[in-house]
Amino acid sequence: MVRRSFVCLSLSLALLAGTAGAAFKDITDENLAQAAASLDALAIMEGDGAGNFEPNRSLTRAEFTKLAAASLGVGDATAYQSYTLFPDVLYTHWASGYIAAMVKSPDLAKKQIIRGNADGTFTPEKPVTYGEACTMLLRMLDYTTADVGPIWPNDYVVKAQSLGLTKGAASHGVNDPITRADAAIMLRNTLRTPTKGGEKLYTALSGSTPVENSILLATPETDSSLQAGQLRFYEGGQIVTRPAANSIDSALVGARGVVLFDKTATSKVKSFLPEVSERETYTVVRAERQQIVTKEGGQIAVGRKVPVVVQGALQDYIEAWFDIRQGQKVNLYYDKDHNLELIAVDNAFVSGDSYVWGVDTVAIPKGYRVERNGATIQEGDIQKYDVVTLDPSTQTALVSNTRITGVYQEATPSFRFPEKVKVLATEFPVSEKAAPTFDNTELGKKVTLLFDVSGQVRAAVPESELSASMNGIVTATTESEVTVQLFNGLTIKGPVEKAVKSVAVGQMVRLSQDTNGNLRVTEATRTTTNPGDWIVSRGVLGSKPVAPDVQVFERVSNNGPLNPLKLEDIKNDVISGKNIETVVTDPSGTVTALIIRDATGESWVWGLVEGASEVTYRELGQEGDPDYLKIPIYDYKVKITTLEDGKPKTYTIDVVDQVDDLVGKPTPLGLPRAALSNTGEMNLISKKPIRVGAVTLQAFDGYQSVKTDAGVYPIADDVPVFVSRTNQLITLRQAKADYDAFVLYADAPLSEGGRICMISVS
Repeated sequence: MVRRSFVCLSLSLALLAGTAGAAFKDITDENLAQAAASLDALAIMEGDGAGNFEPNRSLTRAEFTKLAAASLGVGDATAYQSYTLFPDVLYTHWASGYIAAMVKSPDLAKKQIIRGNADGTFTPEKPVTYGEACTMLLRMLDYTTADVGPIWPNDYVVKAQSLGLTKGAASHGVNDPITRADAAIMLRNTLRTPTKGGEKLYTALSGSTPVENSILLATPETDSSLQAGQLRFYEGGQIVTRPAANSIDSALVGARGVVLFDKTATSKVKSFLPEVSERETYTVVRAERQQIVTKEGGQIAVGRKVPVVVQGALQDYIEAWFDIRQGQKVNLYYDKDHNLELIAVDNAFVSGDSYVWGVDTVAIPKGYRVERNGATIQEGDIQKYDVVTLDPSTQTALVSNTRITGVYQEATPSFRFPEKVKVLATEFPVSEKAAPTFDNTELGKKVTLLFDVSGQVRAAVPESELSASMNGIVTATTESEVTVQLFNGLTIKGPVEKAVKSVAVGQMVRLSQDTNGNLRVTEATRTTTNPGDWIVSRGVLGSKPVAPDVQVFERVSNNGPLNPLKLEDIKNDVISGKNIETVVTDPSGTVTALIIRDATGESWVWGLVEGASEVTYRELGQEGDPDYLKIPIYDYKVKITTLEDGKPKTYTIDVVDQVDDLVGKPTPLGLPRAALSNTGEMNLISKKPIRVGAVTLQAFDGYQSVKTDAGVYPIADDVPVFVSRTNQLITLRQAKADYDAFVLYADAPLSEGGRICMISVS
């Protein structure tokens, strides 16, 4: 579950040696880093061999000419090296081949990309100006003076800006020299801009057909599940793993762009050319069913079907939101209409700077804030085996005590230095930094895995040295498998020791594993003492701080299934301690999970409910015998039709016994929301709505509230409106269009925070 570089040409041939994939130490801007990494891999612009780019150094006319030639596919200019076309560029000059190629190559000569001075010289060492650079880039794209305008260089600069060639580069006067940083960004933009005729320059740089609109998800440096020489992309709704011809800088991870292939090994990726795309990057505070809360502020609404790439897998958001962890970076990609089309979770998340406290040698730098589960703690609160991740961007030491204990079942390629391991019947990738910690483990023995804040395995410890207590909620069962969402954020699924009844879905359990590798679930102990009131806005429960990403579950009956809640679902700012059933804390005393009793109204779903029973018979003895018995066996079912996203949806629930409130026709009732996802037979309670009274259309204040004799009631979202004549459900908007009289029903009295949960019209 679980998160940078551009170089330019040097004046000497010695400095033309490739450094593809190297991260440049003197680049901090992400846009520049991505442009640099891309052009470096293509051998268009390269570094100084020592990991530096010198982004602020100006470029000469000779250097920029070489960059232009390489961008047009002139990788080797030795065929033109013997020409002396300008008196100040002898054939012995390092750039003479590139300059001559621009003038004499049949394909390039007609573009007239470079020209000499009026006196016949070229002045190769003179800094190239902003106007000259814009002119050369436009001519690379087949634009002429007739297309641009007669006033040079001003018309060329204006045209280059209008085409986006200068987007992201520094603003200059037409005669000002440009830097290598400017050149990198402008060249990247030019390669992505169609020529006047609609062709794409980057096609000539690729050994096979480029793949457009691709997103680079991971390199081996950012995802330990990838082998050396592999890259992972998102393309056309699928995840694709491709071989690489050379190392691709991790600065490009998260970018959308074009995959370019090697000229010789045409199936291998040579480079990735990024675009300046509709992408936003945020740091996660917590992920919820319908939104992501970010550290930068604000809540990002996410549709349930938005695709999410997390831990190398592609899923709908509704099936993957719980795998997005606090502290991870998420890249959000939008289409041209600014609709969210993809979320990619960065699994790297400074994982190279994580340490096991009390085992590794680590000192938290002075001035760093220490944080666990979103709450500030003291360094003295860190315990042995906690994983500490240093985040220099925020000067924060992020502490994780997430751990699991189970049988070390499988490992590849070696159980003493693995890339992948299986524990608790679940497979986890292992980074090279974590792999050596498995040296003291053995297959078949129990081991405790330690995780960093991004959900990555950081170390392994023998169970005899450390054992984890694992409590969580059962989310699904079959005859042979169980799925448990642990309070530490991990989700475990695997074969179960013995069949777990489906009524266990939604129940709190303790998880363990037997020596055969089967999971074992047992009922967990509930809190019995009053922990104090929970003041939601202040983030405190009694005297304890509450984590910003606290997991909250609500139980509407004594043994009913638990319903997960968002903090935004809790309308009352104070939850009385008498309504708090269970409190889970981390070692610092921060509350990380809560189970509350029916206190919000959010754990009920309202609609038209009807019961049905199917009767089968078990026969004892033979018919006609004196002891013959025919025993009826009742299979009880309950159906509820409610509104979801404005449309009726029906759920069928298997129940142990009849529901008392049901009569022989569809009845307006509330059922526990958690029952909708239950897969087997369960005990089921129901709740009758309170009749508030009848009102006219004028009583409604939009769709949020309605005035009644008892006061102004808020209206629940997607409130179902029951048409009694037809036994149908419609939306309030539809009802307002056709009806004038409305009978209101509330889930609780107004004094207890009640809302209008159903409406009937006739």
